[in-house]
Amino acid sequence: MNFSGSGANWFLILSLILGSAALAFLGDVLGFRYGKQRISIFGLRPKYTSRLITAITGGVITVIVLGVLSAFSQDVRTALFSMNYIQQQLLDLRLQLNQSQEIADQAQEALAEQQARMQVTTASLDLARLDLDSLRNDRLLLEQEKSDLAASVQGLRDESEQLKQALHTMRSGSIALSANVLLAQGAFEPGTSEEEARKGLEDLKQRARVAAQVRMSELLPSTPRSVSVTFDPEEEASLLKRIEDAPDRLYVRAISRENVAFGEEVGVRFEVGRSLLLYSDGDVIYRRVYNAQAQDFDAEEALHSFLRDLKVSAIHEGVLPDPATNNVGTLRGEEFFDAVETLRSIHTPVIINGLASGDIHTEGPVNLRLSFQE
Repeated sequence: MNFSGSGANWFLILSLILGSAALAFLGDVLGFRYGKQRISIFGLRPKYTSRLITAITGGVITVIVLGVLSAFSQDVRTALFSMNYIQQQLLDLRLQLNQSQEIADQAQEALAEQQARMQVTTASLDLARLDLDSLRNDRLLLEQEKSDLAASVQGLRDESEQLKQALHTMRSGSIALSANVLLAQGAFEPGTSEEEARKGLEDLKQRARVAAQVRMSELLPSTPRSVSVTFDPEEEASLLKRIEDAPDRLYVRAISRENVAFGEEVGVRFEVGRSLLLYSDGDVIYRRVYNAQAQDFDAEEALHSFLRDLKVSAIHEGVLPDPATNNVGTLRGEEFFDAVETLRSIHTPVIINGLASGDIHTEGPVNLRLSFQE
C-alpha cells in the first residue's frame, strides 16, 4: 500500500500536535503547582496528586484528539464506534466473496463446458456444411444425370420411332412390290432395227418405272415421286441383240426381281419369248350353257365361275398369265355388273360367250367382251 502526503490535512495534524503539547504543558504546570502547594486530591499525597493530574491531562489530551478526529473524519468515527459492525460487514463480504468466487468458478466451469459444446457444435456445423455442400453437388450430379437420361430417353424414343417405321417398312415391304410382278410388257415385230429396238425398250423401261411408282403410291401416298428402278445392263444388251432382226414376233416383259420395301430401289428383270397370235378379234375364247330358269340360279356367282373357267381355257391355249397373280386379264367393273343384270333378266337356258376384243397374242392380256344366247 502506498501513502501520499499530498492529500493529508496538515493543518489538522499541526493543530493536534500543538494542542496536545499545550495540554501536556498545562498538565505539567498544574501538577507541579499542586505538588508544590501540597494539595491533596481524594486524600492522596501531593506527589501522587501531581501524577494523577498529569495522567488526567494525558487522558484529556487523548479525548480531545479523538473528539477532534471524530469531528473531522467519518472514517475515525466509524473505526471508533462501528468496529464490530465493520468486522461483521467484512465477514459478510468475505462470505459473499467466497460465494462469488464459487459462483465464478462454477460459471468458469459452465463457460468451459459451453465452450466445449460450442466447439462440438461448430464441428457439427462444419460437418453439416460439408454434408450440405455434398448434397448440393449430388443434386447437381443428379440433375445432370436426369438431363442425360432425358436426352437418352428422347434418343431411345426417336430410335423407337425409327424402328417402328423400319418395322412397318419391313412388314409392308412385300406389299409395296412383290417379286415377279408384271410391271410392263411390249411386243417387237420381225425385222425390228437397232434404233427401233432401243426406242421400244426405253419405252418399256419408262412404263415399268411408272407402274412401280403407281403401285407404291397406292399403298403409301407419301411415297416419293421418283422411285429408283434399276435394270441389268448386260441383260439389256443381250435382249437388244435378240430383238434386232428377229425372224419372229417377240414379246418382252419387265418383271420385278424380288420383294421391295418402301424406299428401296426396284430391280427389274426381262422375260422374252415368241409372241404367237392365239385369238383374232371376235374369236370365241370360251363358252358355257347355264340354266338361268333354275330357282337356285345366282347370276353373279355364275358369271364369276364363267370367268374362272375362261382364264383356265386361255392359259391352256398358251396365254401367259401374270407371274404374281396368275391372271390373264381384267373385266371392267361396270361391264361385269351390266352382264350380271342382263343375266338376271333371262329366265331360260342361256349360252354365255367370251369373245376376244381385239387380237390376243401369247403375252396377253385377254381383252374380253361377253354375249348371251338364249
